[in-house]
Amino acid sequence: MENKRRRSRVSTHVTAFYLQKGAKVYPLVTQNISLKGMLAMPQPGISTGGLGVIRIELSSDAGIEIECQIIRSDKTGVAIDFMPMDEDSFFHLRNLVRYNAPDADQIDAELKIPAF
Repeated sequence: MENKRRRSRVSTHVTAFYLQKGAKVYPLVTQNISLKGMLAMPQPGISTGGLGVIRIELSSDAGIEIECQIIRSDKTGVAIDFMPMDEDSFFHLRNLVRYNAPDADQIDAELKIPAF
């Protein structure tokens, strides 16, 4: 099967929160993350197709907040697609991905190709 991903996934286990539009907040633990999305451990109650916001708190004064769509939610995990985000969130996301990547330069090289 051909890999159509344009962004490298890096293994990371950070706590995130999915704020479902018009509903509730779900805690998530990431399995991997990229500049375009993430995969989290399974979380009952999250539905495929749902829209919301992912929030990752990095410190008391820094965090990532990204509008997103749930691509898949089943017993294997929650696959989330990121939508375009503000510059501050992208800066922090890029640093999180680079820090966890085996080759940080590869992450920077991927930025030359638009993801959205």
